This record gives sequence, structure tokens and C-alpha cells, in this order.
Amino acid sequence: MRNTRAFVLFSVLGLASISYSAAGNAFDVTVTSSANPPVTISGSSRDYQESLEALEKTVPLAYNESVKRMINYYSTSQKSRFSRVLGLAEYYFPIYEKIFRERGIPEEIKYLSIVESSLNPYALSSAQAGGLWQFLEPVGKIYGLNINDTIDERRDPYLACNAAASYLLDSYEMYKDWVLAIASYNCGRNNIRWAMEKAGGATDYWSLREYLPVETQNYVPAYIATVYLMNNARKHGIYPKSPDFSVYTKEIQVQRPISLSAIARAINVSYDELGVLNAAYKNQFINGSAEAPKRLIVPAIKPYIFDALAAVLTQPSTVETELKLVYTIPVEAKEPVRGFAQPKINSYVPRNTYVMYRVQAGDTLSSIAEKFEGATEEEIRVINKLKHQAVKPGMVLRIIQG
Repeated sequence: MRNTRAFVLFSVLGLASISYSAAGNAFDVTVTSSANPPVTISGSSRDYQESLEALEKTVPLAYNESVKRMINYYSTSQKSRFSRVLGLAEYYFPIYEKIFRERGIPEEIKYLSIVESSLNPYALSSAQAGGLWQFLEPVGKIYGLNINDTIDERRDPYLACNAAASYLLDSYEMYKDWVLAIASYNCGRNNIRWAMEKAGGATDYWSLREYLPVETQNYVPAYIATVYLMNNARKHGIYPKSPDFSVYTKEIQVQRPISLSAIARAINVSYDELGVLNAAYKNQFINGSAEAPKRLIVPAIKPYIFDALAAVLTQPSTVETELKLVYTIPVEAKEPVRGFAQPKINSYVPRNTYVMYRVQAGDTLSSIAEKFEGATEEEIRVINKLKHQAVKPGMVLRIIQG
């Protein structure tokens, strides 16, 4: 969105300046010479042009000197940023693609989020535009995002992308042009209208470009260069850097108040990892309820642990409590071969950890101990303060594994 970047002068062949986001993520090159319509550049630029022609789908990917300079800058001075972005895209892009497909937005506009935030949910500009799609707070609220002391949905990839889709669709309805819709995302629709008036009624971005704010003159070339480099990174020696969180996740609709730290302890995952997957919660606290469930994203965990977590968090409650998960360790669903012992369970949980086991019909301390590597009848009895050897179905026992 507009005014999301501060400007720093930097000479690039004496023709350009560089701007950067206040979050230190999104970089742009601003061409100070007069804007020109798209031109074909020969020689070493042919690969750029041919690649963009091959990549073009719905959104026109014009090639000109401004785009060339941006590609050169990104592919030389921004390698580390694009390496990070390539890794983050493995998580965020499938979310964007699904939403854009459902909303009728060209899939390639997903790259605009890189120009805005470098796929950093915590990105915040000097003008206080925030989140993955860099919404100013008033505009974000117009498009349905909750922003208050406890939550900032601009950081939620699902909700922020939906809001961005609505904004872009509104702009497209006005201009019938996706490039102008992209430009309006940066400078606002009034600036597009004023540029049209100054340009004598012209209705395409490249004819309007010289009448738009300097930042917006650079914005579309930055978008086109980003599309190019995200699809040609290896040609420039840029390789994905894996993000610090799992890109494989599951969702739970939480119907009770709970802290992210309590969830992290209960499922034994990194608090930082859980935090970035749920960046919208400012105080690392989910204030869910039956009337207004809240989304929780958890990294890939064992299915039986996930089911136990979902069973607790989808039970309505008005108070926060420490999570105590109860789950049954799965076993192979087949009859044991006569003369051979039932295989011990040693591949479902990490060693040297506690697990919670619900007693099944027919269980004895001896049979339970056999199910867990390293467990003994005496240890189970002592840890669970059992007065007798007998156990009853439904009892929940703590068992040390390993």
C-alpha cells in the first residue's frame, strides 16, 4: 500500500535510486529519468525478455530498461533476500494460490506480497502499514481485518490475502486492467484517477507512469522483476533457504482461551515456530470461544497427538488451563502371529519422554509395559502411584518411553 517505504539515494549507473521498506525487507530501484513505454532490449537482455514472455499468463509482463535494471539489482545485490523468500514461498504461496483461485485473481499476483513484505508477517513500514500484504490500519479494517491490542490479522496469511484479493478485485472492476490494479495497490485509486486526467484519458500503466508518484513508477517494474527472479533464481545462483518452521501444517478451530506457550509445551514443539505460524496473536494468546472460534496453525505432529490436542481445544471453555493431553499410542491393526511377541511401540514418540496412555480392555501392567520400549511394570506402578497391580479400562497412565 502507499507510503510504505522510506527512500535512500543510491547511484545505479547514475540513473536510479533505491528505496527500502522500514522493516528492512523489500528493496526497489527508482528510475529518475522520464518513464518510457515498453521497449525491446537486445543483446544480453534477450534471456530476460524471452523468459518473461514465457512466464506471462494473465498479467502482462512488459520488458523495458526499468525492468532490466530491477532484475540486475535483485539478481546481484538481493540474493540473500530472495534465497529466504524462496524458502518462505513454500509455505505462503499454496495459501495464496488457493485463495486467488477461489476469488478469480490471477495466480501470478501472489508475487506482489514479496514486493510488499518479503513474506515477513511482522513487516511494518514507517507509515505503519503492516503484515504480509502491508495494509494501513484504516484500509485493513475496511477490508475486514481485525486490528486491536490483542490481534493483528494483517499478519494472518489467510485473512490478509483475502483482504488483498478484495482490494485488487475492486480496482480491477474500476480499470479492467490488472497492471493498473497492481499500481493502485501501491499508490491508491485517487492517484490513478489523477494520472489519467493528466495523461489526457490514457488508461494503461506505461502511458500513465510519468504522472504517478515516483514510488509507483518503480512498483510495477519491481513486481515484474520479482516474477522473473522467483522463476529463474537458479540461473543466478540463488537457492531456497529453508524457513525456521515447518511448511507442513494443520489447522484447529480453537473454542477456548489458551496461550501459545501452553500449546507448545503440550505438543513439544518450538515456541518460536508456533509463534510465527500464528503471528496474528499479538500477546501470543488465543482468545477463542464457541461463538467466535480462532484459527490455530500447528506444525506437522503425530496424528494421535494432533487428535488429542484438537479434542481439548474444540471443547468450549471460558477459562485458560494448562493443557493435559490424553491419547492412545497406535499399534498395527493386525493379529499377532502365534509364537511371536507383539512388536513393541518404538517409532511413534521420542525417547526419554513421557506419554499418556489410556488403558484398553484386556490390558494388564505387564502387557502395557511390553508396548513401550524400556518400560517396566514396577516403574509404571510407581510413577502412577498405583496401589494395586490391576488396571481398569479408561484409566490414564503416565509412561516413560525410552
